[in-house]
Amino acid sequence: MKSRREARLRPEFARQYPYISVGQWQAAAVLADVVVTHTLTKAKGPFITGERALNPTHFEFRGWDANARFAPATRRGDPLADRR
Repeated sequence: MKSRREARLRPEFARQYPYISVGQWQAAAVLADVVVTHTLTKAKGPFITGERALNPTHFEFRGWDANARFAPATRRGDPLADRR
């Protein structure tokens, strides 16, 4: 079963991500890949130093992963157990 985790860019951060449609829900993994790819192709882009490619301040999240865990986890490497 595929992950149903989705993310969307908050309107107030649109200027930082001109290559992302504001307010449009997209698969979180795909959106994270877009952000990482764009960041790595910029000579003076910011570094992604943690496990999060999508800053939770800049993005909203919804959905669940393949193990039916609802939205609390925000990192690719989060444990599969529910983190409440």
